[in-house]
Amino acid sequence: MISLIAVDMDGTLLDAKGNIPSRFHEVFQRLDDRKILFTVASGRQYYRLLEAFQDISDRIVFIAENGTFVVYRGTVLYANPIPMQDVLELCDQGKKVPNSSIVVCARKSAYISKIDDIGRPAFLAEINKYYSKIQYVDSFADIDDDILKFTICTFDGSEKAALPVFRRFRGRLSVVVSGNYWLDVAQPDANKGIALVRVQKHFGITKDQTMAFGDFLNDVELLQNAKYSYAMANSHPDLFQHANFQAASNTEDGVLRQIEYMLDNPEEYV
Repeated sequence: MISLIAVDMDGTLLDAKGNIPSRFHEVFQRLDDRKILFTVASGRQYYRLLEAFQDISDRIVFIAENGTFVVYRGTVLYANPIPMQDVLELCDQGKKVPNSSIVVCARKSAYISKIDDIGRPAFLAEINKYYSKIQYVDSFADIDDDILKFTICTFDGSEKAALPVFRRFRGRLSVVVSGNYWLDVAQPDANKGIALVRVQKHFGITKDQTMAFGDFLNDVELLQNAKYSYAMANSHPDLFQHANFQAASNTEDGVLRQIEYMLDNPEEYV
């Protein structure tokens, strides 16, 4: 019996315009009525997720910043910060990626460079999609906060332009392509899958009772920790091998359709 559903946002739950489908709340209410816990698992900032689900925020679990920050009803269940020494090294490395913008993601806010980024409207528009609390800094060394994740946005493509620069950190840190323009770096033991396991243990839910949906490479571990794991039809080609099932694309309400099927046919999920 399904007791927990974990869903990625961009390219998964959200439609082509980046909006929550209009009938989401109807489906969510059916889940809530059956005491099935709904979890948002995203690379987005916690505060941006909180805004998106403000009317039901006390009834869902937030896995934010690609699994480095987990919150339920305002209480932090898990956080995995990066040492400042590593962050500054990553920032120096990020300066080698042309046509890019660095975002240092922390508990209180996201931080961007006042010198490098102010007056760059294209990057600011992209950053504002995922972060609602943003502060400008003269130097990333000035940040006084628990840093959860380093991320870099490059319009030249994260796999093509950023990954070759940051690949050398793999093993020491977690380096993952999280979107067409985005690459994230976090602690080596920080990802959506580890966060999901924390949620499962907290609520006494097993892998066999878990359903998960994702579309990109930062969802690999999330899918690996759910028996009913679904790669969206629009997923990155390398993700399908990590999923047990496939759902229709995000533009076809694939997540909601699969959840509705499960609700209508619970005997198939035992």
